[in-house]
Amino acid sequence: MRNIILLLLLSTGCSADHYASKGKAALDGHDLPAAEGHYRAGLGRDPNHVDSLSGLGWVYLLAGQQDAAGAAFEHCLSVAAQHVECLRGVASVASAKGNPALAKSQLTKALSIQPHHAGVQSSLALLDMASGNVAAALERYKVLVDREPGRAEFRLGLAEALLRARRYEDALLEIDKGLPADTGPKRTRAMLLQTQSRTLVAAASERFDPEKCVTAEPSLAWLAAAETAVQLAAEVEVSLPDLPVVKRRVRRQRARIAAACPK
Repeated sequence: MRNIILLLLLSTGCSADHYASKGKAALDGHDLPAAEGHYRAGLGRDPNHVDSLSGLGWVYLLAGQQDAAGAAFEHCLSVAAQHVECLRGVASVASAKGNPALAKSQLTKALSIQPHHAGVQSSLALLDMASGNVAAALERYKVLVDREPGRAEFRLGLAEALLRARRYEDALLEIDKGLPADTGPKRTRAMLLQTQSRTLVAAASERFDPEKCVTAEPSLAWLAAAETAVQLAAEVEVSLPDLPVVKRRVRRQRARIAAACPK
């Protein structure tokens, strides 16, 4: 079926740039099969088309196909050694494979080419968080949000850093600001909702005192909101492997409250 779609796309005679643009739109909509088809159609027009190679790499990375993603990004760099998105892609693959040193070196190179590239700064913030340097991640994301307040993916990154800093109200505020955005990747909205649920569960857990059952009711209200966020995240229809884990956390916290403060 994929080959048939590709043949149909190639029959239109459009340019590689056209297909790459269509691929980006499909990728933002998290339609990975369609995005792959468009990017491959672009490569059918030009086997070294860097935007198609980069886009295909991100498709494979989102699909969990790390080796295929790495091959696409490496091919891109063999054609354009200073292509920042492909350097960032190689770094993301390295990070996913547990090689933060390689990821950092690729991002440092990308930064030397475009010091203010938002995607590179965001990737560096993710590395900061992975290494436990939440303060550095917060600073990077604050700069990005100030620079581009309409980019929900940066609100998501800032909210994640705030969550890890246990600044729950601030994290929820950033999520509330990011959710109304009607542009950007579909996956970002699902991730915002999942992070909202995680934040609400963390806040409920921290603020419930088994020795003071007066704290049970507000904690249960937070958990009810967390359940709603989980449901809304699922309705976005983007695969989030951690969403079942978040659901279990809500149930465990409810059980903890029920055991300590039975009605």
